Amino acid sequence: MSTTIDYLKSNRKWLVRDYVVWGDNGTFGADMIMTESVSGDDRIVFSHEFTGETAQTVFFQDLVDHRGNNLPENIKNPGIVLIPRNPGSSFILGSIGERSFRIARNSNQLSNSVVDLLIMEMN
Repeated sequence: MSTTIDYLKSNRKWLVRDYVVWGDNGTFGADMIMTESVSGDDRIVFSHEFTGETAQTVFFQDLVDHRGNNLPENIKNPGIVLIPRNPGSSFILGSIGERSFRIARNSNQLSNSVVDLLIMEMN
């Protein structure tokens, strides 16, 4: 295959305008280890749970870019840049997955934060 076609097919980028961030930074992610015993079978279960304020999880497939195109369900090695559109501050919580990411605003501000999301596939 041509290197030009490879280059054009890689490093996809999307711009999502005026995304409202209502998730709160009071959300706390905790690793948990639990034991379970069902019908004589004993198990140790590892889980990662979020507690506290309202969490906001964003799935790529639910987003629409500035041209009206839906984003793909999976993005390989995504990178996200938040571009503020109002005085409210917001940030990415934790790591960015191939299907979704978590976003939050500063809990000290009274209103929601509005941002543009620049989403890039980092090959």
